[in-house]
Amino acid sequence: MSMALSARAWTVTISSSAGRPVLTCSACPQSFVAVGADGVVQVRRHLAGHLVESRLPAYLRTCQCREKACVWHGRQGPCSGPLRLLLIRADRGLTWHLADACAACAAAIPCAATVPEPPQDAAVRHVRAPSGEAVADLTCEPVEWVEAL
Repeated sequence: MSMALSARAWTVTISSSAGRPVLTCSACPQSFVAVGADGVVQVRRHLAGHLVESRLPAYLRTCQCREKACVWHGRQGPCSGPLRLLLIRADRGLTWHLADACAACAAAIPCAATVPEPPQDAAVRHVRAPSGEAVADLTCEPVEWVEAL
């Protein structure tokens, strides 16, 4: 009997509509307009929200770079070393990934930074945009942790 594990990997892409940043998330059913913050800040908040909502014990985590055939850096050798939580900037800042990666992949991925795990007591606050728009913000608390992303 196999068990499906939830992967700790999310991608958010920034595009624009009528001069406003629109975020498209790999884990969300629809795109949404960034509200109250510039696109990059909104991306970090959104990714942090997914991370807090989907806590996964360390022993169940795997290198998500390897799961995606190392597309973030190209294959340079086997996965090795401890897992790290990475924030990856791609496509000149229009695409952002937050994912677990082994130390070997983390070192090989350009434009990536290791970020801290969320505090155990971090909570997610859901905010809705003005009427008719989709969920616009998943802002985690405490703010200091989110800003560290």
